[in-house]
Amino acid sequence: MDKLLTSLVDFIQATDFDTLTPGGVRAVVRHTIDTVGCGAGGFASAPASIAREVARGIGGPLVASVYGESEKCLVDQVAFTNATADRYLDFNDFGVSGHPSDMIPALLAMTESVEGTGADAVTAIYLAYEIATRLAEAVPPDGGWDQGVYCSLGIAAGQAKILRLPREKIGHALALAVVPSIPLRVTRFGELSEWKAAATGHASMTATFAVRLAAAGMSGPSEPFEGKDGLLERVWPTFDLTLTPADPSAIERASLKRHPACYWGQVPVDLVIELRDRAVLSDIVAIDVATCMNAWRSIGGGRGDAAEKWRPPTRETADHSMPYLMAAAFVDGELSDEAFTSERLTDPQLFSIIDRISVIERPDLTDRATRDSCPTELTLTMADGSMLSAAADVPRGHPANPMSDGEVRAKFESLALRALAPDQAGVLGSLLARLPELESLDAVTTLFRAFERR
Repeated sequence: MDKLLTSLVDFIQATDFDTLTPGGVRAVVRHTIDTVGCGAGGFASAPASIAREVARGIGGPLVASVYGESEKCLVDQVAFTNATADRYLDFNDFGVSGHPSDMIPALLAMTESVEGTGADAVTAIYLAYEIATRLAEAVPPDGGWDQGVYCSLGIAAGQAKILRLPREKIGHALALAVVPSIPLRVTRFGELSEWKAAATGHASMTATFAVRLAAAGMSGPSEPFEGKDGLLERVWPTFDLTLTPADPSAIERASLKRHPACYWGQVPVDLVIELRDRAVLSDIVAIDVATCMNAWRSIGGGRGDAAEKWRPPTRETADHSMPYLMAAAFVDGELSDEAFTSERLTDPQLFSIIDRISVIERPDLTDRATRDSCPTELTLTMADGSMLSAAADVPRGHPANPMSDGEVRAKFESLALRALAPDQAGVLGSLLARLPELESLDAVTTLFRAFERR
């Protein structure tokens, strides 16, 4: 094993449920509730439906529950299918590694497949967040590689823990998860496709397959990071990483989302909602946004993709368009996935607002930004020359401005009702709230199989 692989394996072996902090366990529960709710919300989407169709009938030695399917499927396929549903609304969490809760379906599936406990799942989720986040924090943010690379390693770590693999096989699982699976970030720029919802699901599937290979005895490259043509030569710059327990933990440093949209749109939408009731929409002549580099490049047209951001052709592009998100919030007073119907994508009223919006990157805001903060200022200029302004650095849901447990549960219930009856949604929420205490995931996954379009 190379030095980095050894460090990862050491950390995996040293992490157990008894080593987790109470805050970390609470965060795992909150993020799991949030993620499953997002899966119920995205269950009926086209990408999730396609994923279920592909998974249907694929069995094997390790099977688990697909949302809405009566028969269990091979864990690899479950990881892909459920993650695609969870990801579709762009409503699940955010962290330096991307959307780390994309890893949760694969970890729940593996726990179910080996009849593990809720504590096993909690430990695996906690560990996956640590591995994915700590690696992402060590790597420059814009290397051209997509977040699936972090998901692959986090999932392999968590599943190896669930399966209680010995040291050598943990190393093989990590190597096999990452070496064949380096995804490109082209998924997330320009005109976005349905693959945006499925990309990390694919990473989940390949990582799960890698773990099964390692468990069965297949070896992987012994120096996947530091060896010749390894990740630190071809993908990432060289860095040193010594993994020790962190406080707060990685999952406690991740953000939940108040709005179903790209993370970099959360603050701008918050600001629109703050100012909206103080202005008559027809009297606004200019809507000026100054923001940081991350937001401008991701959703503000800063990658030469302004045409797609000011006239998004697809749902996936619209939820990554700052002007579109803001316009919808101005009209609706909130942002929900009703803003992304095909009719709304061509709504002249939205276009009339979008065409009043300008977005610039401002160096002082970029200097103040971190990899998970979004300093943004919004100024409305009225027909009479008066102005209204609002500013914020982090959105509701960021650890510095957290959603309450009540808000998390209310979000879950509103989404769960799209796939479950009210009594079922209530039971599922209560079970997930007690995840660390569960002797089995059977009651939870029975409700996963009960999902249906409502």
